[in-house]
Amino acid sequence: MQNINEIEELIKLIAKLPGLGPKSAKRIVLKLINNRDELVKPMANTLAQVYKNVIRCKSCGTLKSNSLGCNNCENTKEKYNKICVVEDIADQWSIENSNIYKGYFHILGEQFHLLVKEKKIF
Repeated sequence: MQNINEIEELIKLIAKLPGLGPKSAKRIVLKLINNRDELVKPMANTLAQVYKNVIRCKSCGTLKSNSLGCNNCENTKEKYNKICVVEDIADQWSIENSNIYKGYFHILGEQFHLLVKEKKIF
């Protein structure tokens, strides 16, 4: 394979994603290159929109769109009397998809790791 800097950089970035190594990253990059109009262009646009518009809610830590309020905090359809505290957003998504819990979420995220590191908990 020729050493094309842009491709090598993309392989390195994709290999940083969970569950992907250099070999998988190379296959993904090849698929992207071979399907530029179907994959690369829409993916680049969507990634730019996510970068620009998706942030963490300052109250609960979940993801929200800049243009909309937080679905978790501003849920006015239903009022819950319980809260589920999780380490990260992946945990929230897993619990939501399982349909075993209906209520509010609070995502500790980096706060949790800082507390453990400073030995304020555990």
